[in-house]
Amino acid sequence: MTAALPPPSAPHRLHDETVEQLLASGERRRELTALLGEQAYRELSELARRARVTRRGAPVVYVLPGLMGSRIGTRGKWLDDVIWLDPVEVAAGHLTRLALPRGARLVPLGVMLLNALKLKLSLQVAGFDARFHAYDWRGSVETLARELNARIAAEGAREVLLVGHSMGGVVARLALASDPGRIARVVQLGSPNNGSFAPVLALRAVYPTVRKLAALDLRHSAEDLARIVFRTLPALHELLPDAQLAGPLDLFDATAWPDDALRPERALLADAAAARGRWPAADPRCLHVVGVRQETVIRAELRGREFRYTLRDEGDGTVPQSLATLPGALHWFVAEKHGGLPNNGRVIAATVDLLRTGSTDRLPAATRRPRAAAARTVTESALRRVAPHKVRWQDLSADARRRLLEPVVSPEFHGSVPPA
Repeated sequence: MTAALPPPSAPHRLHDETVEQLLASGERRRELTALLGEQAYRELSELARRARVTRRGAPVVYVLPGLMGSRIGTRGKWLDDVIWLDPVEVAAGHLTRLALPRGARLVPLGVMLLNALKLKLSLQVAGFDARFHAYDWRGSVETLARELNARIAAEGAREVLLVGHSMGGVVARLALASDPGRIARVVQLGSPNNGSFAPVLALRAVYPTVRKLAALDLRHSAEDLARIVFRTLPALHELLPDAQLAGPLDLFDATAWPDDALRPERALLADAAAARGRWPAADPRCLHVVGVRQETVIRAELRGREFRYTLRDEGDGTVPQSLATLPGALHWFVAEKHGGLPNNGRVIAATVDLLRTGSTDRLPAATRRPRAAAARTVTESALRRVAPHKVRWQDLSADARRRLLEPVVSPEFHGSVPPA
């Protein structure tokens, strides 16, 4: 069995199921520890051993990662040709291959395991038949929901459950709305049901993750990546913030954006606005765990040729609470950052409850708004001073490598966000 495995130098290119097998067996510990971190490796290997056996007839749960949480590339027999996210491909400037429509032949290969594997294995240990559903996060949410429903139908389970983090929860909610009766319940974790300002920051090339990736790209700037790649992706446009909830700007209107090379295309904005108009209202079968009390961008204003952003402790660091919640829906709240929700033990335990019974006492079902929460503002000029120099992958600490997709700028990137 192990003789057929690919070489140990490329653990991030392995298929998801192979990584789970290696975690359970204890093989390749050194490489997987470098990929996951010592603490995460110990925890995940223990969970993988306990999750080895799935009971016959166990409830089927599909686990959907968030935006940018699925690996994208070309499928191989043992090793995948990964574009998103392979550091060698990033350094070579190949992220531009993700741009649509040219990059439409690329497919989802698996999930970013550090952000999703603990949740999936924990659900298996709890008695569920948990399955990852990687998806091409570049595409339209409605298309992704149809693809999810098609997979559910093809795999033949009479009744299934869905758990979706961030954008994955929105895909799951739309799949529920068009489901013919197979989906019993959906649990969302930090989902931008009414959008988020993270896509705005990405399209403006000032989101910290975009700037970190550009620092590793020897051929392109963050502005290049935004202009060439992000401005072509329907999902980023569909996840823009609802103007009625997060004004004053209607960001589905091109004239609300700075008049420069990063302004979104009118056609993509119009298509996104039309799609958002078709998104469903609250459904009692859709339950939501919302992160709170983290500094989050809650507002954007046009100032000359750039946006100025207001941040307040009213969200999970990525999705404002006002844009996560839906009138008439059921919510539970936790003081946790966006990226930490799928790995938070209390959140996972609450998710198990919600899948089983539709309710949980592990998290509060109401949250108080912070008293006189302080706000600060930051300009795009200040955000563009983050990660201003090129950085070599080999010079990054192991922790910085693992946290590449998080909106946290480590010292290796030589920059910080000064006050406005």
